[in-house]
Amino acid sequence: MGGSVNAHLRRTFYLFAAGFAGLVMVLVYWQVYSREALANNPENGFQTQRSVSSPRGLILAGDGETVLAKSVKRPTPTGPVYDRVYPLGEPFANVVGYWSTRYGATGIEIGNNSDLSAIVGEPETLDDLINRATGGPQPGNNVILTLDPELQELAYQELSSSSTGRGAVVALNPKTGEILAMATAPSFDPNQVNENYPELANAPNAPLVDRAAQSLYPPGSIFKVITAAAALEAGVSPQQRFFDSGAYVLPGYTVENFEGKDYGEVTFTRALAYSINVVFAKIAVEIVGAEALTQMALNFGFGDPYDDFPLPVSGSSVNSLPPEQWTTGTLAQTAFGQGEAQTNAFEMAVVAGAVANDGKIMEPRIVREVRSPDGIILNKPTPSVRRQALPPATADTLNVMMQEVVIQGGFTEAQIPGMKVAGKTGTAESGNGPPHSWWITFAPADDPEIAMCVMIENGGRADRSAMPLAASLMKAYLEDGI
Repeated sequence: MGGSVNAHLRRTFYLFAAGFAGLVMVLVYWQVYSREALANNPENGFQTQRSVSSPRGLILAGDGETVLAKSVKRPTPTGPVYDRVYPLGEPFANVVGYWSTRYGATGIEIGNNSDLSAIVGEPETLDDLINRATGGPQPGNNVILTLDPELQELAYQELSSSSTGRGAVVALNPKTGEILAMATAPSFDPNQVNENYPELANAPNAPLVDRAAQSLYPPGSIFKVITAAAALEAGVSPQQRFFDSGAYVLPGYTVENFEGKDYGEVTFTRALAYSINVVFAKIAVEIVGAEALTQMALNFGFGDPYDDFPLPVSGSSVNSLPPEQWTTGTLAQTAFGQGEAQTNAFEMAVVAGAVANDGKIMEPRIVREVRSPDGIILNKPTPSVRRQALPPATADTLNVMMQEVVIQGGFTEAQIPGMKVAGKTGTAESGNGPPHSWWITFAPADDPEIAMCVMIENGGRADRSAMPLAASLMKAYLEDGI
């Protein structure tokens, strides 16, 4: 009898111990592993209530002075609350995002919430610790971005007044990876999200979508920069000659040039300058091959989701099939950026920056530093190499070829007196109206300060749409010093 009682007690004890251990594991999970995720979720009612009772940190532009987001105290019958205010509105909305107790959060507001919100992180300074101990409002830390505020505003204005009013600009410093501008149009007023969200979410022109990094488009001929890199690595020289008859006939697919032109015998450099589809298709099919072309795109960042970037970036892709399953027609189309190839201005600015920077892709950065409310630097990432996309010698050769695109292509509007400028056009068939207009560029090409990609959705010919817009931004940045 006593033995059965003891066995029952032991079972009860083990069940209790197992239950207690399980409870401890759950608490550890939420307190340690998922603490920040839970606190960062604006749908967490407790955190939401606390977030409006304490001021969030400032979000500042790259000059450290221009305020992009701040918290403003508002009295209520139950005590003061803090409303989020965005002084510069639409031009910065895709980057800064919004913080709404009703509709959640986007952009840097959520990407760097653990910095901006005092309720998420641990106290960083003595003042912060004293403030928490005395129960006063706990301001979050300030986040300083890398954006050049004047360039960002000008980019947004230019996009808004473009032929379709839809597009994106991404500009970066090739040597450091710092994002100088990341603009999208149309945009929205983050100050009005609570009032206008349903209308914005259902608007046909999709103002809530960040076309700079979240949308994907066929790249068209700007992809020829990647094909050219693969060709140079395969042994093609800039002066090697190719014959263009105006068509390249393959089983089930025929390649033709833009506007049906034929150029006869041309050098590889001239084929890039004149953006000759036939020559690039021949090089891809007969010299480079599908595997090497795909690998070069991956080297440049295609397929990379940029998970360590604080804003969402849609990964670019070359094709849904593995290279060994491509037909020659698939390879030919991919060589000039059609078929299934998909990318965005963020990725192609990275590509331009890599060519400009001796083949090195620097880690893209949009946060320069995090400071405490009393100005102490808490985090300041240093520039770092993300990947060597191609050897320095190959990058230098491609750099010179892209300079010749501007010169031999006759793009006088893109030229800057006394300065070497590199570039490449892209006029990509969209499948839903006029082609998308692309231009990638960097300058000074021999000592680059800025690399840029401009995309105008359904903007038509690149030399009449994206290129002039980019030229005005490049000149404003390099000549006028905005």
